[in-house]
Amino acid sequence: MQSDFPRVMQGTMIQMWASKLGLAKFDTALFNDMMKLMIETSVDYTIFFRELSNVPEDIAPIAKSFYGESVLNDKLMQQWTEWFGRWKALVNVKTKEEIEALSKKMKSVNPKYALREWFLVPTYKHATHGDYDLVHQLQEIMNKPYEEQSEEVENLFYREKPAELFDIAGVSHVTCSS
Repeated sequence: MQSDFPRVMQGTMIQMWASKLGLAKFDTALFNDMMKLMIETSVDYTIFFRELSNVPEDIAPIAKSFYGESVLNDKLMQQWTEWFGRWKALVNVKTKEEIEALSKKMKSVNPKYALREWFLVPTYKHATHGDYDLVHQLQEIMNKPYEEQSEEVENLFYREKPAELFDIAGVSHVTCSS
């Protein structure tokens, strides 16, 4: 079993990424180019994959997952447009029914809501003072992270991390003392 682990794990990861991208068969070049662009662009992965799950006509809806001024970088946006064209060719959906079926399938593996450290900080601060409203709200949202929820919930919890929180340990990212 131990000797099979790397092979099994690699196969599982490939299958996961193919599902997230809506591909019947994993495409290494498309995946590698996407990862390179995601790093260069600084992308919110949850928003990126959820927006991709809508099977948009062009790159514009996906650009809402880009941090900073990436959308002003013509070269980067051209690379994203080219990548998107390749992705569209690989998923090869043309009819409304095909698009809806692919979107539904992708949304089942790409959650709209993810528990983020910067949501938790105000939640546990309020809870330490006996106010559990945010705890209950987050619990309700995270019980159904793949579902569309109210516009209010979307505005509060389906958004990029605020710029002022990027460099604060324990808010920007989970820290570990070990």
